[in-house]
Amino acid sequence: MEKCTQKGCSHVALAYIAFMKQSLAFFLARRIAQPIKRGKFLRFTRWVAIGSVAIGTMALIISLSVLEGFDKALRTNATKFTSHIHLYAFGSRPIADGAAISQAVMEHIPDVISIAPHIEKEALLRHGAFLEGIVIKGVDPDKELAQRPKQIVAGRFSCSAPDAKEVIIGQSLAQKANLGIDSIVVVTTIEQQQGSGIVPNVEKLRIVGIYKTGMTQYEDVYVFMPLETSHNLTSLPPHTVTGFDIMVRDVDNIRSVAHAIENLLGYPYYAPTVNDLNASIFGWIEMQKKPIPIVLGLITIVAMLNVLTALLIGVVEKTHTIGVLRSIGMASRDIVAVFVAQGVGIGLLGTFLGCGLGYLLCFIQQYYGIIHLDSSLYYLDTAPIAFEPMHGIIVCAFSLFLSIAATFVPALIAVRITPVRALQFR
Repeated sequence: MEKCTQKGCSHVALAYIAFMKQSLAFFLARRIAQPIKRGKFLRFTRWVAIGSVAIGTMALIISLSVLEGFDKALRTNATKFTSHIHLYAFGSRPIADGAAISQAVMEHIPDVISIAPHIEKEALLRHGAFLEGIVIKGVDPDKELAQRPKQIVAGRFSCSAPDAKEVIIGQSLAQKANLGIDSIVVVTTIEQQQGSGIVPNVEKLRIVGIYKTGMTQYEDVYVFMPLETSHNLTSLPPHTVTGFDIMVRDVDNIRSVAHAIENLLGYPYYAPTVNDLNASIFGWIEMQKKPIPIVLGLITIVAMLNVLTALLIGVVEKTHTIGVLRSIGMASRDIVAVFVAQGVGIGLLGTFLGCGLGYLLCFIQQYYGIIHLDSSLYYLDTAPIAFEPMHGIIVCAFSLFLSIAATFVPALIAVRITPVRALQFR
């Protein structure tokens, strides 16, 4: 029992000694970081190193948050028009048995949560002297708004009757044509009929709603109307549609669900996904994701070199102090620990300052949208932000690792200084 007690006491003593050594290393690190006499240069270089680490960390946090935000925002906005999966017939053939297809898909594909028929067709919209090409989309407004929510800036996203002569247009198109609620527009479609040649279908329609998504290329083009009204403009028989909008439970499985639908229905049906229809947009995002973190990571490497420079200057300025510590018997590993502690302090302070400022700026942008974009170029009207916890962990770990790695060169230089040379140094 006495042996065990002595053994336990020895472990406690060793732990206490180790703790005291660490405390001594951090104490000396703080003292060595102080400038000699009234010199300010050492303090200046230390704050430059901290600022460099903070800027590098902040740049990485902001860039990764913006790239993730673009990816999520574009995928969300794209589904407001294209849904997760579209279902068409080859050759743009009209689909006469729409109800039977909807029932078959819902019964046999459990991952599908909704399927809504629609009619799409190119048309011309005229208001006074203004003339613009558009795409009319006949939908059930209640289903369309429930599955693919849109921000309504004026009026409503609903129609007074299933066959009402009413339309909902995008904000961008409304501004371009100077249209508002209750404005009357003329929509014209062209039909090719055997024996009669080209036959125009013309309807006067009243605007009852204006929607906004932030994606100009859709707001300029898509004009929504009741499904029955679109039958009159397209000369399609009753219950005939041109396609279906399909939403699935898990967006990561849309490709496999699309294949299952194609296998179920067979020729002539095919099911492009939102990724297929917007391949250029998502390809652009993926292209941006690869080089930007690498380029901005170079900023963190520059920050590491600043940490290295600051510690080297500290070694030169504190050579006499190092000699005193060596002469009173301080071990080489303890000298190394002193400079590592300095590097850890610089890295920690710079990393947390950078992360704090980065996330603060991201928070301001997310909730106040102070950075605006040209939606005709970037598909969005404000720079989007998405917070991903793993990004913060990776950036902080990377920044701390480089800061600590930068301490070993000055530390190894410091332990090579002999007491005699150090005490003679002035």
